[in-house]
Amino acid sequence: MIQTEVNMQCQSLFLLKQCEEDMLFRLKGNEPSCFHLASGGGRTRAKLCIEAGLALQLPEKTIVALACAIELLHNASLVHDDLQDADITRRGRQSVWKKFGKSHAVCAGDLMISAAFGSLANVESYSSLPSLLIQIQEAVSLTVRGQSRDLDTQTTITEHEYEDIAAMKSGPLIQLTLTLPLIAAGYDDHIKTVNEALNKFSIAYQILDDLDDWQQDLQREQLNIVNLLVSRYSLVESITIARNRVHYLLNRCQRELNALPSNCAASVITATHNLLAKAKVDLNE
Repeated sequence: MIQTEVNMQCQSLFLLKQCEEDMLFRLKGNEPSCFHLASGGGRTRAKLCIEAGLALQLPEKTIVALACAIELLHNASLVHDDLQDADITRRGRQSVWKKFGKSHAVCAGDLMISAAFGSLANVESYSSLPSLLIQIQEAVSLTVRGQSRDLDTQTTITEHEYEDIAAMKSGPLIQLTLTLPLIAAGYDDHIKTVNEALNKFSIAYQILDDLDDWQQDLQREQLNIVNLLVSRYSLVESITIARNRVHYLLNRCQRELNALPSNCAASVITATHNLLAKAKVDLNE
């Protein structure tokens, strides 16, 4: 069992390296996008996709193609987010728009989106391509809708509206880490379960982020669950309500992901454990 796990880890690292090389190849000649990728990042979405693909016994070429597509879409969203939010740094260095200008940042993000779709040319199962393309296009569309709602939203919305926006902004791209491997493996009937579970994960993740940034977001007049709740509860009560919501969402998420085939969501479930541990530590402070 230990040897099998070690082999899986080695294979995962090898495929992650291939994913990184493929992304750089697809972006070659565009300095702003390559500059952004060189800034680092955990490649968390690529890792989750790779580990799901290995669990589902997909061909390595297909796994790399899917992981590359997901990671390119995620990084495109970061480049565009920094521009829209006027953030001057990303991962400890200048953001793309700050270093190269706003127009080049738009082009760099657009190139990454285009390259993500191009990556699917390496998927070996041609019969799954239509569903994969539709899934990615819908994920991009929902993400754009969520970002647009966030940009237009006032700070007086309801908690339900807040969760809708959080789910649309970050949920669709994280969902791809499981939906794309499942589609490629012929498990299309599990897509609804993934989407519902990872919507909960995305909302919980955003709430935890808001708990860290509520003071900064208050000053910048940006959407934050703590600052929404403070209009009706004390600060201590608002923080407690937000943390309890994290626990509820992540526990539900875990139960739903456990129903997926071949234990393909194991890495995502581990991520929920880590977030729950973080929320628990915060509750005990």
